[in-house]
Amino acid sequence: MTSTSTSNMAEYNFQLRGWYAILGFVALLGFFGLETYLRVRSVDDGMRDVVRERLLNEYSGRGPRDLARIVEKAREGEPVEVVPEVVQRDVQFKSISAHGKIGGRVILVRVEAMVDGVSPPDGRPVRYFQLSRAFVGDGWMIVGESDSYSYYRLLVP
Repeated sequence: MTSTSTSNMAEYNFQLRGWYAILGFVALLGFFGLETYLRVRSVDDGMRDVVRERLLNEYSGRGPRDLARIVEKAREGEPVEVVPEVVQRDVQFKSISAHGKIGGRVILVRVEAMVDGVSPPDGRPVRYFQLSRAFVGDGWMIVGESDSYSYYRLLVP
């Protein structure tokens, strides 16, 4: 004996036509617009200060790459190079903006900088940084550098 079981499952088919289609499209557009708007973050003084400090260190030869190079030379047995002093320069931001999810761990910041009224010495006027809340206190810390793709990608829900 063989037993056959048939399953009667309901099939649903939704079609939006006319005003319902327009209303659905407007609702979807509004949702994505709101999601994008909520990912544009304001930049506070703490963010500006930590980015300015990072740029001053880099322009003085004290950036992460410079320090890594000094450590690598010391590990190879070469004489230990003295870390240069910070050169005080006037770092100004032509523009600074941030993207990130509300409550997210990392915020990406786009900075267009000028040093002493001219283009930066490294020739990169536009930079992107990943910022996160500091472990202690109420400040910010730079996690690393980023790129324009990641910065603008954060706007897409």
